Amino acid sequence: MNAMFTNAQRLLREMIGEDAVFRPGQWEAIEAIASKKQRVLVVQRTGWGKSLVYFLANKLLRDQGSGPTLLVSPLLSLMRNQIDMASKIGIQAFTINSPNRQEWEAAENALSENQCDILLISPERLNNERFQKTVLPGKDGQGVSIKSSTHLW
Repeated sequence: MNAMFTNAQRLLREMIGEDAVFRPGQWEAIEAIASKKQRVLVVQRTGWGKSLVYFLANKLLRDQGSGPTLLVSPLLSLMRNQIDMASKIGIQAFTINSPNRQEWEAAENALSENQCDILLISPERLNNERFQKTVLPGKDGQGVSIKSSTHLW
């Protein structure tokens, strides 16, 4: 067993519980992203654990010095649950969506200061001109490094 797998198992148990084990395909997706630096498309049923793949891969990549992950999710209630789950393993997750305008500045500041591990956005943000011009490239115009895989969900 390699060190990355052992670390991923530890994180999985912190997130889900001491008896947690990877479902078939989860570790392979995480390894492809975090170790092999490959692009991965995960298509699975609701409840399979796609978010777990995103979060564990993100944590492993961030530990290697990669930039934040952009996670696109159409469900606002799911975003809240994802942020709670991510925090269990120390992931700093923020969201920018239409209803949480009062939180945008904090999320943008965290992103520009490299204090954001995952930015969860609703799909319409990708069509928002302000988001495209100021958030994705960074407030300072220097650009925010989003090095790890961008997950479209």
